[in-house]
Amino acid sequence: MYTSFCSRFLAVAIVSCAGLSGTAHAQGSYPDKPVRLIVPFSTGGASDVMGRLLSQKLSEAWGKQVYVENRPGAGGNIGMETASRAAPDGYTMVLMNNAAASNAALNPKLSFDVLKDFTAIGLVASTPMVLVANTGVPATNLGELTELLRKNPGKLTYGSCGLGGPQHFAVELYKYKTGAFVVHAPYRGCSQAATDILGAQIELAMLSSTVAVPHAKAGRMRAIATTAKHRLPDAPDIPTFGESGIASLKDYEFDIWYGLLLPAATPKDIVTKIQNDVITILRRPDMKQSMSSAGIESLIGNGDDLKTLYKADLEKSQIVVTFSQININ
Repeated sequence: MYTSFCSRFLAVAIVSCAGLSGTAHAQGSYPDKPVRLIVPFSTGGASDVMGRLLSQKLSEAWGKQVYVENRPGAGGNIGMETASRAAPDGYTMVLMNNAAASNAALNPKLSFDVLKDFTAIGLVASTPMVLVANTGVPATNLGELTELLRKNPGKLTYGSCGLGGPQHFAVELYKYKTGAFVVHAPYRGCSQAATDILGAQIELAMLSSTVAVPHAKAGRMRAIATTAKHRLPDAPDIPTFGESGIASLKDYEFDIWYGLLLPAATPKDIVTKIQNDVITILRRPDMKQSMSSAGIESLIGNGDDLKTLYKADLEKSQIVVTFSQININ
């Protein structure tokens, strides 16, 4: 009997150890198959560019393909919803930006919740925005422009890169803080808004810095101010909103930022591996150069940093929605 018991105990122990060994090996060898990186926007934009830079570097680091899947639509909601429903095994990531905050403010009944349905990997990048004017507008800085708008309410028009997007919300927040009034003209993309600025069809536009800065440097449009907290490295002559001298704009900041998410309940060891590998990649000189060439700035932060920034932008967006009575339905 003793021999039989020992035999059974030994057999169970061997099976158990084999199971533990298999689990450890499976987690330790992550990834052992291709990884999907969902970009909730169309090809060609800053989100797509950043996603492809990350996917390339992660593929090289892991020896497994990390492929970009563009899932545009509904201001990024379709791609975010797709990612929220994916298996929490580390093989689906999503590159979100702060359009997710404005979307949540516009529609509190979305099918997903960024804070509950995802595990945050961290922040990866930002793209500042620039308020520009056509060269015929009689204002050279934000103080002069604000005074012009206050004296001529509703007589000037600004273009944004899309209804409910960060560029739209950035100007509406400025209006809320200053009492200035300017009519909104939403476009389907920054390039279309830039075209109408160049053709003097509209007086102002809030554009991504990647679109605005080349035109401003060439003298084709006037850069009034950047929404970033600090001046842009590639355009240090453009002042920030906070430098305008307007007291209500002292702490104004509204960048487009990008972060990586995984579905909630993804194993912690996989989350940690991705976090560490992404940070290593973002700190590499070649990655920094590639991002800078695309007009994208590095913004390294952990999962808590991402959630803190999301909450702050959600609060700003809720103020804007209430103030401007924005309705995209």
